[in-house]
Formats: sequence, structure tokens, C-alpha cells
Amino acid sequence: MPSKNKARGNRLERLVVNLAKEVGIKAIRAYASNGLSLGEAEDVDVKIGGFKGQCKMRKNIASFMKPPESCDIALIKTDREETLVVIRYSDFLNMLLKQMGVM
Repeated sequence: MPSKNKARGNRLERLVVNLAKEVGIKAIRAYASNGLSLGEAEDVDVKIGGFKGQCKMRKNIASFMKPPESCDIALIKTDREETLVVIRYSDFLNMLLKQMGVM
């Protein structure tokens, strides 16, 4: 039986792929969470609308990483690293749909 963390990660991978498919975006989950099965790097868990993603599920996420309700995104950065954007998944899917010309 897989560990709790592995099972949680698998659930998240299935969730994000299924949500994307429900709105008409092509999405696929890598077999055994191994991107090599998709012809990608090993750490790729899912492909959603042409984007490669790695899914991480934690019991708690630092509150500073979450976009406030009044904002669409949060921008985070550590010293000497690239700036990252955190966006709600529903907003990300809508952005992809607009790019596809569906919305």
C-alpha cells in the first residue's frame, strides 16, 4: 500500500487532470507520477494544456504564498532565485481557455 503522502499526491494529480478535462482542456497524468512515461523529465506529474506540472500537496501551505481574495496572483521570490507566480487553479484553467479561444 502506498504511503499517505503518495496517496495524497495521486489524488491531487487525478483532481487537476479531471478538472481540466471537464472544461475541455487536454490533460494527462504521468503513469506512476513519472514523467518519463510521457516522454518528459522524471519530475513531471501532469501535462495540462501544453504545460508540464509537478503536483505537491501539503497539509498546510504558508499563508504568504496564497493570493488574497482581492488579488488574482501572488508573486513570491527567494534570494538569488527566480520570481514565481501562484495562481488559483480555476483562474489558470480560465486563462488557458481564453488562450485557446474558447472564452
